[in-house]
Amino acid sequence: MKALTDKIIDCLKDKHDNFIGNQETNESQDENKGFKQGLAWAIDTIQTLEKSATFNEAARVVMKHFGDGEKYHPHFTAIITNSTAELVEGKESTGKVMDYVPD
Repeated sequence: MKALTDKIIDCLKDKHDNFIGNQETNESQDENKGFKQGLAWAIDTIQTLEKSATFNEAARVVMKHFGDGEKYHPHFTAIITNSTAELVEGKESTGKVMDYVPD
């Protein structure tokens, strides 16, 4: 399974590589070329943003996904490393206990 940004880039590349224009409106070659240049620009922009993404930005993608109330509830937690991702559901919690934390 691919990362979301990889799926987006692949989709845009496919549209770029296979775009032949709109036959109904008889788009000119220049219009087709402009569209393909726009797709190439979008692909490059996404790749650049992904490479320069901060931890906070990457984490927010998961947080936004968790915010979808139809799939998850507040008791889900994600543990993510560079080789695994685990979705954990809390069944019981003590809440924050500070009794044993040194001052």
